[in-house]
This record gives sequence, C-alpha cells and structure tokens, in this order.
Amino acid sequence: MRRTIIRTVFAAVFGTTIAMGCGAQAQVTAPATPGDATVVLGQPLTLSLGAPPAGTDCATQAATLNAQALVLVANGQTIPGARASFACSAKGDLTGTASTSIAGNGDDAAKRRASWQTAFSGFFSLAGAKTLPVAFGPATGGMTTAPQMVSIQGASDRDLGLAAVWFALVAAVFLFAFFRHFGRTDAITPIAGVPMPADYRAPYSLARFQLLWWSGIVTASYAAILTITGSMDTITTGTMALMGIVGGTSVLAAFQDRRPSDDQTRRQQHAALYIAAAAANPPDQTAMAASLAEVYPPTQGLLPDLLSDAAGYNIHRLQLLAWTGVLGITFLYEVTRTLGMPELSANLLALTGISNGTYFGFKMQEQQVPAPTGIAPVST
Repeated sequence: MRRTIIRTVFAAVFGTTIAMGCGAQAQVTAPATPGDATVVLGQPLTLSLGAPPAGTDCATQAATLNAQALVLVANGQTIPGARASFACSAKGDLTGTASTSIAGNGDDAAKRRASWQTAFSGFFSLAGAKTLPVAFGPATGGMTTAPQMVSIQGASDRDLGLAAVWFALVAAVFLFAFFRHFGRTDAITPIAGVPMPADYRAPYSLARFQLLWWSGIVTASYAAILTITGSMDTITTGTMALMGIVGGTSVLAAFQDRRPSDDQTRRQQHAALYIAAAAANPPDQTAMAASLAEVYPPTQGLLPDLLSDAAGYNIHRLQLLAWTGVLGITFLYEVTRTLGMPELSANLLALTGISNGTYFGFKMQEQQVPAPTGIAPVST
C-alpha cells in the first residue's frame, strides 16, 4: 500500500505520462506464472506444480504443503518471509503462490532485499529481466519442489524511470547550489577603505565541496531507492558515520577560515598598499589592481581553487579530493547494484577520517594570501 501511494504521489508531481512509456509499463497486480510476461518484484509469483502424486488428491497435497510453511527459493537463495500458499487450479493441478515484495522498513524487509540481491547477484543487471530457477522450500534452506525457470525483473520500467527523474532532480539542485553560491568560501569579508569589486566571485571551498558532494549523493540515492522499494528506512549506520565525518570536517574548516590568522594580517597589509596607491597623484592603477587581487582573492577556477593555496598545488588537498571522488562513485555503484545504501566498513570509515584529518591538519598551516613585497604598516 505504501509503495502504491508513493508511486501515485510521484506520478502526480511529474505527470502520469512520462516520455518513457511509463503508462504502458504500469505494474500488474495479478499473479504471474512462468508462462506469462516477466515478473516484476512486488508482484505475486505463481508456479504450476502439475498434478499431485498418484493416489493423492490435490486438496490433500495442498494442505500438506501449506502445513510445511514453505517459502520462495530463487536461484538457490531462500527468500525469508516470502511464505508460499498452495491451492488447486480449475484443472486440478497444484499451484503455489508467494510474494516477491521488497518493500518495507523493518529488518524483515531488509533481509528480503538482501536475499533478492544475492539471488540476482546484485540489482544492477535488473534494468532488464533475468531468468532464474525458482522453487519452494523450507525457510531453513533447500528445495521441496522442482525449480522452474522464471523471467524476473527487479523493478518496472516505470519505477526505474521515476527513480532516475528524482535522482537527476535532486542532483541538479545540489549542483546548482554548489556553483551558484554555497560552494564558495564566505570567509573573505570587506575591509574598510578597499571596495570589493562588484563582480567579485570568491574561491571554491574544498570542505564545502565535500559536504555538498556527499549530501547530494546520499539525498539523491535515498529518493531513488524510496521510489522503487517504498522503504523509508534505508540509511545505514555507515552512511550516518560518513556524513558525521564530512560534516565535522566542514565545521572545523569554517572555524579555521574565520579565526584570526596570518592571512588576515597579510590582507590588511595589501589593503594598506592599495590605499597608499590610491592616494598617490596620480593614483597607481597597476599597484591598486595588484593589491586588490590579494585583498579579495578571486576564484581561479574549480580545480585550482580546490587543489591549491597561495603557494601552489597541495598534495593533502589532492588526496582528499581523489578519495572523495572514488568513494562517492563506489557508493553510487553499490546503490544501483543493491538498491540500498552500502554499509561502509570500519576500515573505510577510518580511512575517510584519516584523509579528512590529514587535510585539516595541513589546512591549519596553509597560506591563502601571499605576503606583500612593499612596505605596509599594519594597525592592530
């Protein structure tokens, strides 16, 4: 029910006709059998088990199987909670039906998703259908009925299309936020007597980039997973720990940028040179422009801003940017492969903490404003 409501809301937001043939791909609720069209996870799956053994009537055999509390077995993987129900068809053949739902917010739902992930060797291949051997067996493992080949798809084309739309929309919002304003440092404040250029654009901040990078990845992934599974409880402990490390680094970096430092002193010195050049008769426009560029350091471009300070490119910035990019891409791959947030190991989190700690340790010693070459009295 929750899954249906979520799809309905998303369809209302983006329109019920998306240019992907979504309307024609609407999920069917009738049970699917091996001879029917591809089964999409979430649909009931029905297997025809044929006539009961000789000397046994169908109703008795169905009751016997129902008493065994059998579950679905896909590709040798027992699907917990997928309790099978056995009955007799109009022709007198025995049939078994089980749920393939991966929706839900509890531990049981998480176990079902994990089992299907194992059965499919990951969800990444499920943009198309995959043919798997399916049977019924005990919850403890094994198979009671003979396996049958069934074409199964992890998500409908409609759900995949909506998930892609939501992911792209959220990612675009964070990209816009980064390039429009929130990715730039706000530590460069006006200095009296030195006007800030009207078209001034501050440099990009590596700590802010990392925060928005991970915030965008996690939020977009959450929206996409919610669209397909209907589950709201998909944030793992590892993901929360990762966001804590990234957020902590951003807070420390902002504190470091705003505390009194030698960079502020050098900016005051350049400001004094600017004021002196402006007071000359005639004003020294070349000296004024050179000093103004140091009082208000402009952006040099995305990568130069992220990787360098006044002394040039820095290895500690490169290692943080490289690790952030590699781990982010790996995170997204796992989301598409497993339809869930990855549970980052203690080693990965420790390495991320070391990378961020190394960056911040060297950042405390960085020089963002070069020392002036002229004489500049500083009033304190």
